Formats: sequence, C-alpha cells, structure tokens
Amino acid sequence: MSSTQGNPKDLIEQIVLLLKKHLNLSFTLFQFSEISDQELLELFNTVIHAISDEQPEKIGTEKIEATVDRVSEFLRVLKYEFPVEPEEWDVRLTNADKDLIHPAIYFLLNDFEEMKKRSYKAKYSEEVPIPDEIKVDSTVSELLTQHLELRERFDEVLLELEEIGGTNVDELKKTMADLESDKARLATRIGGFKRKLAKVSNLDELLKWTSKLRLESEKEMKLNDELQRLNEDKRLLMHRQQAADDQIKNMKGTLQKKLAALQEEYDSMRNQGNNASADEKGLIAKQQQVLAATKRLDMKKKQLADLQKQHSEAEERLKEMQSQDSIEVPSPTQFAAYVRNLKAKNENYKQLQSTLAAQKKELAVMMRTEEIVTQQHEKVKHEISRIERERGVGGFREAREQLEKVSATKADLDDMKGQTLEEMSQISKEIQRSIQARQNELKPLVSKLQEQRKLKAGVESKYLQMKQRYQNAVSEYDSVCMELDEESKKLRGDIATYQSKLHYTSHLLQNLERTLRRAREEQNAIETGNPISKTIKTYSDYFQKSSHALKKETRALKEQKKSIGNQTEANQKQLEMFQSLRRLLQVKLECQKKAKKQKEEELKQDDIERMNPDEIITID
Repeated sequence: MSSTQGNPKDLIEQIVLLLKKHLNLSFTLFQFSEISDQELLELFNTVIHAISDEQPEKIGTEKIEATVDRVSEFLRVLKYEFPVEPEEWDVRLTNADKDLIHPAIYFLLNDFEEMKKRSYKAKYSEEVPIPDEIKVDSTVSELLTQHLELRERFDEVLLELEEIGGTNVDELKKTMADLESDKARLATRIGGFKRKLAKVSNLDELLKWTSKLRLESEKEMKLNDELQRLNEDKRLLMHRQQAADDQIKNMKGTLQKKLAALQEEYDSMRNQGNNASADEKGLIAKQQQVLAATKRLDMKKKQLADLQKQHSEAEERLKEMQSQDSIEVPSPTQFAAYVRNLKAKNENYKQLQSTLAAQKKELAVMMRTEEIVTQQHEKVKHEISRIERERGVGGFREAREQLEKVSATKADLDDMKGQTLEEMSQISKEIQRSIQARQNELKPLVSKLQEQRKLKAGVESKYLQMKQRYQNAVSEYDSVCMELDEESKKLRGDIATYQSKLHYTSHLLQNLERTLRRAREEQNAIETGNPISKTIKTYSDYFQKSSHALKKETRALKEQKKSIGNQTEANQKQLEMFQSLRRLLQVKLECQKKAKKQKEEELKQDDIERMNPDEIITID
C-alpha cells in the first residue's frame, strides 16, 4: 500500500477501480478529485457500511464528533495503522482531509473480503472493557472466564468452518464413507455388548449407578478445579503480600537511614542557613507575582482562543451557506439592523483591541519582571551554593528537597500499604468463607462419592478380569498367527531358491545343447564334405576367414590413420592459403566493379557533353 500512496494520482486511480469492483460505484478521476468534504465523508461511511452491516448506511443527522469516534474505533478494530497522532487524526478527519481519508479508503477496499472477515470476527472476539476494580468481583471474574472460553470456541468453530468451506467434495464423500464404516463397526460392537449384557440381571440398576457415578465424577472434577483455583489465588495473594511487606521494610530501612543522615546535616547547617532566609522570602514574593501574572496571561490567551474559534466557526457557516446558495438579499430594515450590529461589534472589537494592547504591555512588563526575578533567583541560588561549599555543607538545598520528596513518598507508601492490607484481609476472609461454605456443601456429596467408588471398584475388578481373559485369548491367537506366518515365509523362500536353481540349470542345458549341435554339424561337414549352409562351409573355416578379414581391416585403418596424421599440418596450411586467396580475389573483384562503374559514369558524362556543346562548364 505504501508504494501506491506515494503518488496521489495513482492512489485515486486505484480507489476508483476498487469502488467500481466492490461497490459498483462509477467515478471518473476528475469527478472523484472534485468531491466535496461532506460527500467524501458520506462515501467513506458507505465503504464502512459495505464491510459491516452494523454500521449506519448514512451519516444523516449524526454529530461530526460521534461520526469521528465511530469511524476511528472501526478502523482500530480492523488494525489500521494510523499515520498521525489521535488528536491530529480527529481534527483532520473532522475537516474531511483528503490526504487522510484516501489512504483509509484504499486500506478498506484493497483487501475487501479480508476486511469483512475481520469485522465479523471482531464483533465476537473483542474484549469487553471493564475497570480493574470491578474485575476483582468473583461473579465478574467467572463471567470473564466464560466469555474468554466462548471467544476461543468461536475461533475454533470459525476455523473449522473455513476448513470445511475449502474442502473438496471427493474428500467429503470419502470422509462420509469412512464415518459410515466406523458407524457399522460401532453398531457391531454395540450389538455384541448388548448380547453380553443381556445375561446380566440388574442391568438397569447398573446403568443408573454408572450414570450417577459419571455425574459425581464430573462434579468432583469441577470442585477440585475450583478448589485448585482458589488455592492458587490464595497463594498468589500471599506471595504479593509477602513481596509488598519485604519491599516496604527495605524502603523503610533505607529511608530511615537517609532521614537520619539528612537530619544530622540539617542540624549542622541550621544556623548557617539563617542568613539567606530574607533573600528567599523576597524571592518567594516575586515568584508569587510572576505566577499571578502568568495566570492572567493564560486567561487572556484562553479568551483570544475562544474569539478565534468563534470567528472560524462563523467563516465555516458562511462558506457552507455560500456553497448551498442559501444566502438571501436582506431588506433595508434588516440591512440597517445589520449595520447597527456591525457598529456595535466594531466598537466592542476596538475596546477588546485596546484591552488586548494593555494586556500585551502588562504581559511584556510581567515577562521582563519574570526574567529579572529568574536571574536574581539564579544569582541567589549560586550565592547560596557558594556559601554552602565554603562552609562545607554543599548540596544542603538539594538534600532538603530530596528529604521532602522522600517524606511524601513514605506517606503515600504507608497509605497504599494500609489500603492493600485491608483489601488483602477482606479478600482472605471472603476466600475462607467461600472455602468453608464449599466444604459444608461437599460433605454429603463426598460421603455419596465414597459409596459410589466402592461400587465402582467392584465393577472395575470384574471388568479387569474379563479384560485379562480377552487379552490372553488375543495373545494366543497372535502367537499362532505369527508361527504360521514365519513358516509360510520360510516355505516361500525355499520355493524361490529352487525356482532360481531350475532356471539356471535349464539355461546351462540350452547352452550345452547348442554347443553340441554345432559340434555335430561341424563333424558331419568334415566327414561328408557337405557345407553347413550356403555361406558357411565349416565353422572353423568361417571363424578363420572372419579373423583374417578383421586383421586386414585393422591394418588398413592403422595405415589410414597414419597417413591422415601426416597430412593434417599440410592440409591446414593449404586451407589457410586458399582462404587468403579467396579474400584477395573478392577485393580484386570489388575494385574491378568500382572501376567499371566509374568508367561507365565517365562515358555517360562524355556523351552528355557531346550532346550539349554550347554548355559552359565553370570550375570553382
């Protein structure tokens, strides 16, 4: 977004395209750039309403301050990075600053669908602003915990919904088929359990006690969790109390030591500081005068700011009326009243101007007085510091100021400590009362739970016996299956070995038969003199001829290789000479063409001169 915002024209072009795409609003670049301030705010509000239906569709009679607060909060929820400080943002948005609103509109439209998702999630995921003193209440804290759990559940459900929305139909069908098969398996197991439980005489009573046991177990788990949470809160409060006590003790000891040291310095310097008391009193009086003058100056500045604000509001109303063409021509009576009012305002303005001039003079005098008093104060401070250094008590004033600050801090800490101790004692009493009440409520439940646990132990023992029998049967079945698998693997391995030996033996046998057949044919051809085939008389003659032909061909190739190696250098030189000769012939051919062309031009010039004998040719 930053690269687009770098050029305002490109930003406006992008906004126009996005408005056409998402909101079906058509603007030209000129129309969009000439939008008035009110229309720009309306357009901004339309974009916000398109993202969230809970936002109003039009501003209407809504005050501008309420509109600014609503828009700012909506952008904050959507994680918009404000380019300026909040105070400047409110002022510029009130004035419909285009440089401020255009980037915000582009931010909302650039990722329109993502903004819709953020707006929808923010309605359920935003935290509820609650003061800390109200969060301490147990009921409020439980509600906040429930709210946090619901928010987390909402995020999980929304994530699951998005994943389901992007899932393929074939995958869903496959999942449904798997679920159906799981359902069939579960139905088979349930049927088996029902057949087993059909022989049990007190099945209904057993199921009733099992459900009660489950409910009691859940209640016990909840009570244990709550007791654990209370213990954790108690431990945390005790830890905070201990840390606060330790911190107060350390600070008290440190402050007492500093206080004793400063008291000693104060006692030693008490008589020495009496000389500067008169100067300090005069300085205090002058400081009071400066403060009074500063207050009067602030009041006048405030009056001036109010007048300027009224003037700016009147100008804005005038501009608005001029833009709406709602200014009427006054009648003579109205114009005379207007002139009288203007004269009264002029006289009032002159009086205010004179008052302002007097106040400015007084301000100049006060500022000069303040400057003189400040200089005198600095001189007095330097003089006091010099006297303190001369008498060996340097830093007395700083020590006294620090002592006063330490005393004030100690008083605040004492107040905070008392308040904290009271709150902690009240909280501990409430926790103890709550624990006692919980224990009283849990006593009958615990007795019932113990009885249920005894019944559970009996049922569990029977279940474990049946489970052991089942596991023994399964282990026997598995051992038998493993033995059969091992034996079958071994037999398969023997079969593969014998098959490989059979193939190898048959291959050797075929080779021997082919060799024996050739030997018989060779013997028959030698004894009878009949050739084996048209091209082969005997195999020995055939192989000898082939060997001689290969040897002859090898010798010919070696000689050819030798001759080629000897002629390579001569051939290379000859090739270079032919290339040089070719280049020379090309150059000669080009020269002949140029000479021929030049000769033809000269002949044409001679013909022209012969045809025009009266023409005089001058050569400059």
